Order: sequence, then structure tokens, then C-alpha cells
Amino acid sequence: MDNVYCPRTEKVISVSDALAEFQNELHPERLDRIVDSDHDIMEAMGLGGNNAEFDRLLESVDVGQLSSAKDVPVRTFVPHKICVRPKPTEIPPKAAKFNCVRRVTARKSAKDQRNVDVKLRYNRHKYMERKQHLETRKDLIPFREMVLVFRFYEPFKYKAGRRLGHPKLSQEYYVLSSQYLTELKDKIFCHCDTGPFYEISEDRTAKPTEKPPKSGFFFIHDTFYNDLREDANHDYSGVVRKWAERQSLIGELKTKRMEDTRFIDLQFRLGYPQLYQHQGNCEHLFVISDCRLLATTDILMRARYPWLNSYGFSRDVPCNICGHCQAQYIVQNSTRHIFDPAYICENCLVTYHYTEEGDKIGEFELHRYTLTMVRAEEDDEDDSEEPSTSQ
Repeated sequence: MDNVYCPRTEKVISVSDALAEFQNELHPERLDRIVDSDHDIMEAMGLGGNNAEFDRLLESVDVGQLSSAKDVPVRTFVPHKICVRPKPTEIPPKAAKFNCVRRVTARKSAKDQRNVDVKLRYNRHKYMERKQHLETRKDLIPFREMVLVFRFYEPFKYKAGRRLGHPKLSQEYYVLSSQYLTELKDKIFCHCDTGPFYEISEDRTAKPTEKPPKSGFFFIHDTFYNDLREDANHDYSGVVRKWAERQSLIGELKTKRMEDTRFIDLQFRLGYPQLYQHQGNCEHLFVISDCRLLATTDILMRARYPWLNSYGFSRDVPCNICGHCQAQYIVQNSTRHIFDPAYICENCLVTYHYTEEGDKIGEFELHRYTLTMVRAEEDDEDDSEEPSTSQ
């Protein structure tokens, strides 16, 4: 695959080797201890009970010594004396007739709109709240294992010859090196997993009786990690491997079982795009953005991992009829719509495609459409003190 998509870095990281290298650099006898008090710092520095020497060192590194008499005085901040900008004076109706006033007003409005657009660029994802009171029972030892950061992106349609836009962030997870790949797969949220989506025009309240299959794989570096926990699961990578055998630029591809592989067994390049595929042809690109030691500032409860750190807001699809409500259904092969498929809401569906008795008007196909990301992560945190490894 390196010949098809050239990597920007040649270094391939082995999680197990990186963990061993980090632990060799640290003092093995001090890995079990957490330095969080002055007494621990004194012992780590070899001062023993010499408090006078320790106090002298604290004074020598005091940030107050960075000040000088030649420094520019800093004005004291008083919250209740914040300078409030006066409200802009309203433009008289007579002055609004002049072209110069109109141009200044239009330029100011355009500048305000640009400022709003810039702010919106950085408000399209949300960070999960980390509740400290739930971390009373710490069962993880810092510096004993690695933490990997996975960033998943929304699936998209690809057409040959067309340039793709920037991928949209879907979810970001923190996982432990001792966990299995299936634990992360069970945490990933995708709308395709809420199916299967059957044709329900005859009965809109019908719910799927079959559970969606859990087939899927992670393609990391040169290996397919397939989810084969159930007998009904399929090996999606088989077709890809047969196709790759006929390609000259693609080397040998390996395959392993996802449920038998831990993250410490992985090899990868940081920032290099990998693939998660499930539900047949639903493909998500993802990257491993970080691989580091578990620190004292991390969450030290194993039950909280894989930890959802942030997620992106999904794009709302408005109803094609009213344009106000969010779409809840997809209508196909209908002669009463100018769009095919058409995305419509519940109210427009009932009033436009059904009679008062509930009979269909014309012929069409109806499928349920779910786009809103519904997560119970914030609610589940209240119950996270009980060990749980699946969603």
C-alpha cells in the first residue's frame, strides 16, 4: 500500500516495542509510584528528610524571581470595571440615502459575518466532559501501558477523477494497549448500525425484526483484522485480498482475527490513513494520531476506556417539502416528487403521501432515515463505576 499512497513518515511504530523502550528509559523501581507530593519529590531527588535544602531549591526556582524593576507595570484586572463598548449610534434615515453611508454599512456587515463564519469553523465538534468524581476507584498504574488515540471520519462517496474535500471528524477515542480491537469496534457509532432499513411504506411503525450483522474489519498497515466473533459474520476482506493479488503495486496482505488481537500487537505509522469497514460497504477512514505512555493526568479507571474524547456534529438534512423540519424518511420511485430520492419529515409524509384513513397515495418506496447522532456516553458515565467493556 505504500506504493499507492506514499507515507510522509517512514517510521513504523510497534506498540509493544515502544512500551518496552519507554520502560527501559524510566527507573523500573519507581514505575509503581505516583509522584504527587513534596515528600515524593524529595525522595525522587535523593534529599531524604532534608527539608531546609528542599526549601532552598523551591526558592531558587520561584517564578517571582523572573520579575524586574524595569518591567512594564501590569494593570490590575478588576472584573466589575470592564470597559464596555458603547452601543453604535443609529444611522438617521436621511443619512442612509447617501452611497458612502451604504457602502460603510455593507462593509461592516460583511466583516461581522466573516467573524461569525470563522468562529463556526471551530465549533463543529464537542469535547466530552470529564467527571472527576467518578474516578475515585483507580485501577490503572501510570507508565505501565500505552494510550492510543484513534480519530474516525465520516464515510463519503468517492468517484474516480474527482477531488475529495476535507474529511469530517466523526469521533475520537482513547484506548489502552491492553484492550482488544473488538472493544473499540463495539464503541464506534455509525448510523448504518441502526438498520437494517427495510421498505416500510405499508406500515411506517414497523420495526426491524433482525439484528444488524456485526461483520467488519480494521485495515491497519498491511493486515486485515476481521470481526469473526459470531458464526453469521462474514470476512469482508476476502474479496479485497483476491483483488490485491492481481495488482502489481500492492504487496502481500495479511489477515488476523479482531477478537484475538490487542492494540499492543499493532504496527502502524502515525497519521497514516487506515480503514474501518462494516455493514457491507460503509467505509470510515481513521488515523492513529498519538501513541504514548499512560500518564498520571489520564483517566485511571479501566472501565472508562475506550474513552470518547470528542465527536463531530452531524449535518442536518432538511425536509424537501417544508424545509423547516429535519428529514426522517427517504422516499424513492415516487411520481409526486421532483427529487429522487426525497428526504421528508413525518408531518409532510403523512399529509402528502397518505390519506386520512392511512392508505397510500400513489406508488412509492419508503425507508427510515436516521442522521442525528444519539449517544448515551454522558449518561453512561454515571454508571461507569461498574466494569464494562462493551457499549
